[in-house]
Amino acid sequence: MIQIKLKNFLDIFTPIIFIYIILSLGWTPFRFFNIEILLGIVLMISIFHFLILFDKNLKKGYRSMIVLSFSILVLSLIFSFVKILFYYNENMTADIKISTLISLILHVLIRVTYFMRLVYVKIHNPAFIFITSFVFLSFLGSILLMLPASTIKKISFIDALFTSTSAVCVTGLVVLDTAKDFTYLGKIFILILIELGGLGILTITSFFSYFFRDGFSFKEAIFVSNFLNTKTTSNVLTLAVKVVMFTLTVEFIGSLLIYFSIKEKNTIESDNILFFSIFHSISAFCNSGFSTLSQGLYSQSVRFNYLFQLIIAFLLILGGIGFNILFNFFTYIWITIKKYFLKIFKDEDFRRPAHVVTLNTKIVILTTSILLFFGTIFYYISEYYFSLSEHTSFHGKCIASFFSSATSRTAGFHVLNMDTFTPVTILVTIFLMWIGASPASTGGGIKTSTFALALMNILSLSRGKNRLEIQRREISTESVRLSFSIIMLSIIVIYISILIIIFLDPRENILSISFEVVSAFSTAGLSLGITSNLSNGSKLVLIFLMLLGRIGVFNVMIGLLRKNKIGSHHYYRFPKENILIN
Repeated sequence: MIQIKLKNFLDIFTPIIFIYIILSLGWTPFRFFNIEILLGIVLMISIFHFLILFDKNLKKGYRSMIVLSFSILVLSLIFSFVKILFYYNENMTADIKISTLISLILHVLIRVTYFMRLVYVKIHNPAFIFITSFVFLSFLGSILLMLPASTIKKISFIDALFTSTSAVCVTGLVVLDTAKDFTYLGKIFILILIELGGLGILTITSFFSYFFRDGFSFKEAIFVSNFLNTKTTSNVLTLAVKVVMFTLTVEFIGSLLIYFSIKEKNTIESDNILFFSIFHSISAFCNSGFSTLSQGLYSQSVRFNYLFQLIIAFLLILGGIGFNILFNFFTYIWITIKKYFLKIFKDEDFRRPAHVVTLNTKIVILTTSILLFFGTIFYYISEYYFSLSEHTSFHGKCIASFFSSATSRTAGFHVLNMDTFTPVTILVTIFLMWIGASPASTGGGIKTSTFALALMNILSLSRGKNRLEIQRREISTESVRLSFSIIMLSIIVIYISILIIIFLDPRENILSISFEVVSAFSTAGLSLGITSNLSNGSKLVLIFLMLLGRIGVFNVMIGLLRKNKIGSHHYYRFPKENILIN
């Protein structure tokens, strides 16, 4: 009974801790953010955890959560007490506060992710949960960004919500200067929102579920496979762990490469070069386009750093190509290396499994490569005498063109002066943004595979075929119908949004408005500079578009319209009728 009461008390205490953190960061005339109270709270929660661990009736999942949270809190206490006893001085107060605060935030995060798992398995509509998670994150992020400790000056709720949604939906559109309007803490909040939005909070929940296993049901497996965009329900937790670990590994390597690519570190407009590297690595891989530089990557300090641009570009491509595609492609590479290794060093024949590389992988990689290649050629030719003119060397122009081709479909970074873009360049950029990244990635747009299927189906119909066949594989009618539905829905949403913003802000140029709308819907994040000048109504339209683009138009429609009723399948067929089309 004592353990049960302690458990219930700890469940109630978690939201109180969250409120305490919020109040400590500025929304109160009093300051509770001191070492004594922080250490006292951490010590008290650790004692509760220690007592609860003696309850043998606890489920394995809950016990794992307690152990993980207890370990983090105890490590924080040890770190703090060691500093106080042996190294303490006035300058170390901030370090102790930060360590204990981070431990409390991680404690809240662990408990929230565990209880989220308990919530989403109770609801029979995974699409609705997917939508709700992004909306919840956007509003939570806006509250955190409005804290006095997060900003240099007071900001409006609309601007906070816009920034939070842009981070969660990994878009990169901004109405505030990230470098000047947000404090160090505010930038950390933005970075956390980018990471959570890029991976998806439900993927994070599934990642923690791997460690909180206590009978993972088949229904949960179906939901998690829905979130990770995989057709199989086997090993979905392992896939979630792979996604998170792969992301953290790539971001870590990217941070190191960015750090060492900045030779003259004093020229970077940042107080902390390490934080600059971490921020831009996460922002690039998650395709968000946020930067701690006022002018973004067009800043003088990095505009001509071509090695830095290549690193960012490849992070963008990796993040935008899709986890399933990457894992399938790396499996192929590993098997190929293994085959030649056995043949050369052991003189053994290794029979490679048939169809290692799926048709989906081939379509995505081929479409991505073609778009990157022709995009690079186009920017080089179109902007040679305009925005590319400041890049004097041939390799500089090529790298800047390649970077622009990569970022146009996925992220809001830019190394060219977009104010000098020709109308043709703007229209082609709109087209690339509209296509976007690949399925199951951190990017938006209608997706490369959708565009490829629609285009190949048009060619197939032109040749008189009544079905789509690619490399001796017949593409399902459902996939073809879905691709055309997504394209049609995207055009309708974009057109209506342009009309609304033209009505709300008639003074703005229609081409700039169209660019902004497509950028928001495709979560590309590029802008012609009108974002901050728009009215609150137009900003709300862009917020809605960013959410719609990140979640997916079809996911929204499924979440709102699909009825999950037993026996709702249609086992009948009506007589066919031909409609005049041409």
